[in-house]
Amino acid sequence: MFDVFTPDVLGALWRGTTITLSLTVLASLFGLALGLVAAMGRLSRLAPLRFLAGVYIETFRGTPLLVQLFFLYFALPQITGVTLPAYQTAVLGLSLFAGAYAAEIIRGSLNAVPRGQLEAARALGLKPSEALRLVLIPQAARVGLPALGNQFIGLLKDSSLASVITVTELLLTTRGLVSINYQPVAMYLAVGLIYFLLSNGAARLFGLVERRLERPYVTSSARTRTPA
Repeated sequence: MFDVFTPDVLGALWRGTTITLSLTVLASLFGLALGLVAAMGRLSRLAPLRFLAGVYIETFRGTPLLVQLFFLYFALPQITGVTLPAYQTAVLGLSLFAGAYAAEIIRGSLNAVPRGQLEAARALGLKPSEALRLVLIPQAARVGLPALGNQFIGLLKDSSLASVITVTELLLTTRGLVSINYQPVAMYLAVGLIYFLLSNGAARLFGLVERRLERPYVTSSARTRTPA
C-alpha cells in the first residue's frame, strides 16, 4: 500500500496541504478583524450599528458555509458582474463565516471583563481607544483564546469545502490522486492523518499561547496578594 506514495504523490499532497493552511490562516486573520469590528458594532450605543452587525452575524451563522461559497462563486458574479478566482472566493467566504462566529466570541470575552477595569482606565485618563487596546483586549484575549483556537481548528477542517468551487486544496488534490492511482484506502487514510496532525499541532500551539498569556496574570495576582 505504501508504494503508492511516490515523490509526485507526496509533492501533490504537500501542495494541497500548503493551500489548505493558507486558506485557514488568511481566513482566520481576516475573520478575526471582521469579528472585532462586528463585536464592537454589537456593543455600540448606536442602534444602526447594532442592527447592521446583528444582520451580518445572524446571516452567516444561520446559513451553511457550503451555501455561502456557492452564492459567492456562482450567484454573486451574476448580481455584480465581478467574478473572483476560486481561491479568492474561498478566502472571502471562509473569512465572512469565521468573522461571524469570532464576533460572538469577542463580544462575550469583552463582556466578561469586569466593568471596573474600564472605569479604572478612564480614571487614569486613558482615551477609549487606549482603554480598549491596553486594558480590555489583553484581558478579553485570555478569556476568548480557547474558543478562538477551537474555531481555527474547525475552520481548518471546513476549508475542505473549498473543493466544491474547484480550489485545489488538500481534499480536492487527494480526490484527483485517487482518480489516477485507484488507491482510495491509502490516499484517504493519508489525508485523514494530515488533517489530524494539523489539527493536533494547532491545538498544542494555542495551548502554549494560552499558558503564556496566563503566566503574567498569575504572577501579578500572586504579587498583589497580602500575606495572611
